[in-house]
Formats: sequence, C-alpha cells, structure tokens
Amino acid sequence: MLKPQMGAIVDTYPIDDSYALFLWIGTPVQIAFVQMDLGSPITWTQCDPCSNCYPMQRSPFNTKESSTFRELGCYSETCLDPRMKELLGNCTSWTCRYNVNYGKESSSFGTMVIDTLNFERSNNELKGFIMGCGDSYEGPYRAQFSGVLGLGRGPLSLQSQLNAKAFSFCLVNFGSQTASTLEFYDRAPQIDKHDNSIIMVPLRENSGYPNYYFLQFVGISINGFMLDVKSSVWGYGLNYDGGVILDIGSIATYLPSEAYNVFKLEIRKVDHNLTREQAHEDLELCYKDDSFNVYPSIALHFENGNVAGENFVSFNMNNDQMLLRVDEGTVCLSFVEGKDSNLTVIGSNQLQGTQLMIDLVKEILVFIHNKC
Repeated sequence: MLKPQMGAIVDTYPIDDSYALFLWIGTPVQIAFVQMDLGSPITWTQCDPCSNCYPMQRSPFNTKESSTFRELGCYSETCLDPRMKELLGNCTSWTCRYNVNYGKESSSFGTMVIDTLNFERSNNELKGFIMGCGDSYEGPYRAQFSGVLGLGRGPLSLQSQLNAKAFSFCLVNFGSQTASTLEFYDRAPQIDKHDNSIIMVPLRENSGYPNYYFLQFVGISINGFMLDVKSSVWGYGLNYDGGVILDIGSIATYLPSEAYNVFKLEIRKVDHNLTREQAHEDLELCYKDDSFNVYPSIALHFENGNVAGENFVSFNMNNDQMLLRVDEGTVCLSFVEGKDSNLTVIGSNQLQGTQLMIDLVKEILVFIHNKC
C-alpha cells in the first residue's frame, strides 16, 4: 500500500486478548490507556470526580486540571444530533449524558465533554475533541484500561472527528512484544489490486446496528467444502435481521446457532486424527496440543470488493488464527456458539498478523496478510 499524507498516527499494543493505545488528553496532557473498539460510537475514559468508577491501575482523567476542558449541555448541537439519539437521549439536566452498551455484558455511563487530543507520533492536535467522561458502569471491565477508543460508525468516532477518509491498524500476534500503529489518512491509500496477499471486501450498513461495519460474507469452508448454511443466516444481501461484523474486542468468532451446529458437525467428521479434550467454558472443539497435529483447514469467504477478479475472495486461516491455547497441553478451535444473537462476530484471534484498512469513502475493508 502506498502511504499518502496521514492525518494522525498512534502506537498500539496487544494486551491479553485486546488491543490498546495511549491517548494524550487535556492541557497540560494527561494520559489514558484505552481499548480499541470497532463498534463503539464514542471514545470515553473514566474521569475524576467519579461516583462509581471501576478499579483502574491508572488514575482517572482529572477534569479540574485541564484548562481546555468543558462539559457539553443538553441543548448543544452534539446532544441534539438525531443520529446520536439512542446514545445521548436521556438528557434530564443541564449536562449531556451518554449511555453506551457493549452487547449484553457491560455498559458505561457519564457526561459528554470537550477537550484537546494530541497524538505523540504525528505531533497532531485535535482541538474540540468530543468524548465521554465515565462516572459509573455495569458489567466487567479490566483494570489496565482507562476506557474505550471508539472506531465505530457515527459522527463522534475518532476517525469522523479527524475527517479521515480511511484508517488502518495491524493486529500483531497476542503475546508479541512489538507495538504496531493505528493510522488515519487524509486520503485513502492506493491498493495494489494484483497483490495476492490483499483481499478487498465491500462494507454495508445495518440500521438495526448503526455503529458496526457489516461485511458481505458468503460462508465458511472446512477442508475446501462450503458449509451448508443458508445465506440469510449470514445476513447476506438485503437481510437486516443480522449479519457479519468484525470485533477486535472479542477474541473468538461467534456464529449464530444454526451456523454453529453445522460447523461443529462438520468438524467432528474430520477431526478423528486429533485427541479430543473436554470443552473449555464456551469452547467446545478442544484437543490435546501436539506438534504433529494436522488440523482441518478453515477459510472465511467474502464477496470480492475488487472490480477485477473473482466473485468471491477467501481468508485462509493458519493454526495461530484458528486455535486458542486454553491450558497447558490443550488447544481449542476459537469458534463459539452465539446463542442470543443473529450476528456473526469475527474475533481478533482469527485476524492475528493481519493489517486491516477501512476505506470510508469507497466503503471497502482491505485485509493484508502477514503485514504486521
């Protein structure tokens, strides 16, 4: 990929099963360590004073120490934006309050504020950065993270506030000691359409899940044979009950029950050369870890977003992308049944070692293999 002028760049780090970065907020600068999220419509960090913050390893952002900090009111342009009604629709006093939910597991609540955001690597400054100041929460949050970096769709995501035309990031392998980067572009990079390590997939929107990037997904194959799953299960075409998204905050891939049952049945037909182990929590397809194991080949298939080429493109996974080491001597295929959702969620384990670029103008997702 060619490198056009970049709007901003920041280092990213693999932390356990997530990816995170440092944000420089306020005047003088205070540092927050936030988890990257492709489905969050806003960036938020826990702030002091805080009535019910979850325990953190770092101090909350001290609002009183920043000379550029101010709160947003209920009647501000941001709070009245109809696109943000679901997120900011509970304004009952002067301040603009947010309520952001991450699936059914966790939520963050707080006040919408404005301050200055700096980028260490590119020496850029974003004045008037709109973010959330968290003061209470529900569900599990990890102490190493101060909050969440919002890279989802919507006017308040970081790329929208930067007026970026594209952004990219690399998901280095878990456990890697090497940092990668999150890069925002003033114009989208040019893609070598003849490079076989690159696949391009069209994106689409889903009004039921307005913050997510949905992929035109065709299906899953095992040992070269496509699973017999109806296209409607994948939300392919004009089905708006669900669909397929990426979630770098989820380590495993979650399949709707109808698809998972077919997947599990087909894996059981071809895994006889492996020594099966008991399930590990939600991971059912587990095996004794042995360097001589030969695992089934698994590929994800998408509609081709490249004008010149086949109708479909394939993402062929290696063992690191297919497997999770759950205990000493035990590995599991990182596919889980998503029992309560029509969504198929492709998790970060499947994307290790892959550079992702989202072209916000052409609505294309670009996968570049082995580029981290």
